[in-house]
Amino acid sequence: MIRNNKGFGSREILTVSTVCLILASVLLVIAIQTSTSEKYKVMEYNARMFGLSATTYQMENSNDVVYMMELLDNGLFSRVKNPFGGERYCSFLESKVEYEDEKKYVTLQCGNYLIDHQYIAEDKYQIYKVGKWSEKKPNGSSQQIISYNYKDGHKNGLDGVYDEAIFLYTFNKKMGRDYENIDDIPKKYQVYKKTLYRTKTLVETIDHEESEKLGD
Repeated sequence: MIRNNKGFGSREILTVSTVCLILASVLLVIAIQTSTSEKYKVMEYNARMFGLSATTYQMENSNDVVYMMELLDNGLFSRVKNPFGGERYCSFLESKVEYEDEKKYVTLQCGNYLIDHQYIAEDKYQIYKVGKWSEKKPNGSSQQIISYNYKDGHKNGLDGVYDEAIFLYTFNKKMGRDYENIDDIPKKYQVYKKTLYRTKTLVETIDHEESEKLGD
């Protein structure tokens, strides 16, 4: 057996190197899991803050649904950073607060992660991982939306996915109009709708007591 100057053979060196690689891999996995767990907590905390911020605007406008875009436009909220990487900010088109029977339900989408129609006072928030919207319905657990847009020549007038309410709000804002219903929009704009689907998988449940420490 060939030995180095310190008396270790090639087999011993190979064994030690292998063990070090295994330990490094285990520690990396633990670090990634810890980091992801913290990101989940940040998202849960931001969802609650978003829900609370919508209260004043809803009381003044009596809307059943308040979108993050509306709060941003009125200077009542700031863009929420996406803690998961990729897109820099959470979606202001799909993030919203809905009012049902005097209760508030918050939806916050950050990249591929989603808190969906969550009762704001619930102790535990569920976080889902979602795929991209597509006209093809995927196998397994999925979510669907009726998305609206209009034609500007040979292309879409808006980028992104818009449900009925946020489409009407965005269209009025862009055109300087005040249409109360989509049916009121002139036919020349060729408003259309289509059903979109995406995968939706539960990945985490966050306890409020854990994420509340982030705000201290």
